Amino acid sequence: MSSRSALPVPTVPGWHTTPVEPLRPTGPLDAIVTAVSGYRPADMAVWFNSLKATGFTGRVFVVAYDVDAELVRWMEAQGAVVFTYRQDGTRYRYSQLDEELADHLDGRKLRVDSRWTWTRRILRFRDKIHDRRFFHSSELLRDHAARTGETFRFLAFSDARDVAFQGNPFDWIAANLPADKDLIASVEGITHADPWNHRMTIKAFGKHALRRVAGKPVICCGFFAGRFEAMLELMLANYYFDQSKRIGDQIAFNQLLSFGAFGRITLLTDWQQPWTLHACTLMEPSKSPGAFADPATLPRFEDGMVLTRAGEPFAVIHHYDRAPAVEARFKSLYGTP
Repeated sequence: MSSRSALPVPTVPGWHTTPVEPLRPTGPLDAIVTAVSGYRPADMAVWFNSLKATGFTGRVFVVAYDVDAELVRWMEAQGAVVFTYRQDGTRYRYSQLDEELADHLDGRKLRVDSRWTWTRRILRFRDKIHDRRFFHSSELLRDHAARTGETFRFLAFSDARDVAFQGNPFDWIAANLPADKDLIASVEGITHADPWNHRMTIKAFGKHALRRVAGKPVICCGFFAGRFEAMLELMLANYYFDQSKRIGDQIAFNQLLSFGAFGRITLLTDWQQPWTLHACTLMEPSKSPGAFADPATLPRFEDGMVLTRAGEPFAVIHHYDRAPAVEARFKSLYGTP
């Protein structure tokens, strides 16, 4: 591959990617970003192979934290732009401490809150990957667009290991996202009376935060999408919102969408629309005290496809591994790296 045709490497400090061929579409691209740590090709086979089977031709971005070089090579062979931090022999590793120190160094002065100490505040540099991924997804993709000149229409954020595709998710978005909405997310069929969501909301923010979402459906952050710029801002805001607590990406996500500035521009879908299904609470009637989905409206699994009750195939199945028959089907079709 000539250096002239390859995309330039990231300018975000510390991050790297193997140059890949630029795409030359006739209009803005659609893109999906995910993040991985500790996975092998077998863990990502269903994600990549099922997406490829939908005919998706846009960009796939992967933020890779602590992974073997074998996985990075395999994902690049699938056409993904893979962002890595530091190579250590046959493994790539990530250091938030190193990255944060560089980010807060202003000339020769380290500009940090005076309360930061190595003994009391070391957890400041130990954000969980499921939180930190939103920061990097926003920063690295904004940098990519600026460096390459590639323009994007829609962007989706996706969990990695437990997501499978039955259709191109952007086809439904293009046909159904109103002009006055910039974001789209899907609910789980439970409210915040669900014990885990109830407990974690109080733990992270307090009972006042629980009152903000009382009676409202839980919005899952395992797959959501929207217009490119709005998605970059939502992901960064979600990281900022959760950064001081470091407890849960989804708890922060639901709090953020409870604010009018984001809530007004977000289209919420459910299990009766054939876009994204969160199978953990919806393939079978949930036993959670927060469950509100009418069992008569729940999806069905027929002829190897996950369908709405009306018979339309979902584009995205999140938590497909929570339903044994669905998992077996996807792995038989797409589980080979």
